[in-house]
Amino acid sequence: MQNHHGNARRRGNKAKPNYDVPSLRIGFQILDILSNHPRGRALTEIAGDLNCPVSSAFRIVMALEELGLVCRDPETKQIRMTQKLLLIGQRAITETNLVEHALDIMRELRDQVVDTVLIGVREGAEVVVLDQAIGTRMFCFVSKLGYHVPAYCSAPGKAMLAFLPEKEREELLAATKLVRFNERTITNREELRRELAAVAEKGYAFDNAEQFEGVYCIGAPVFDRVGYPVASVWTTGLMMDLDRKRIPEIGATVRAHADRISARLGFARGGKP
Repeated sequence: MQNHHGNARRRGNKAKPNYDVPSLRIGFQILDILSNHPRGRALTEIAGDLNCPVSSAFRIVMALEELGLVCRDPETKQIRMTQKLLLIGQRAITETNLVEHALDIMRELRDQVVDTVLIGVREGAEVVVLDQAIGTRMFCFVSKLGYHVPAYCSAPGKAMLAFLPEKEREELLAATKLVRFNERTITNREELRRELAAVAEKGYAFDNAEQFEGVYCIGAPVFDRVGYPVASVWTTGLMMDLDRKRIPEIGATVRAHADRISARLGFARGGKP
């Protein structure tokens, strides 16, 4: 029996494992094609571009659609890319610099509000905690980094949802199951829309212990250079320590600090939020 690995080493060549996944490769080829056709491409045209059967192209396009990477126009049937890849890329670039741009501002905010200040990004219908400046009270809220909270019932989530493009926000709300954690959780979509409209007007969001009993949050969005809400900054603490009369004042303070982070990301606010 021949020792193929030994022969490869003697020839000075490394044996290269075959990890080729045809469907994955074709999927990326389809995305590459669609990136050059922003108005879309018909399925038959895509199959022609790939020189493959329409049935094969259809199967992979359906998989890409299920992943939210492409969509089909209901009238023209043209297939085009969604913004999902763009948002993933933007988030990867933004998150790299987001925390380093934000930490000193978060600490300044923490010193003003006393309670813990956090920063997080949206991942689908949830908010992921990236970092925090721990509060200075004897008893303060501390979050596990990487922890996920639902967007619809948290201040950071509502702050980002309120400033999403309307179509994206509506699609997200339609796909989100509004679980009731307690009697304060908003589970009616119309009521949630009214809440988000109020958030957009004020520029900050309030979480009235809607998920965790006895814990409040006040948050504001962080925008990238094109005005997309890529993150939220929020303060959180025990409800027993919160003077409710100061919520507007705290909200304005959180928003002002979030705006400073947005400015560092290249966003220039023009007038109202």
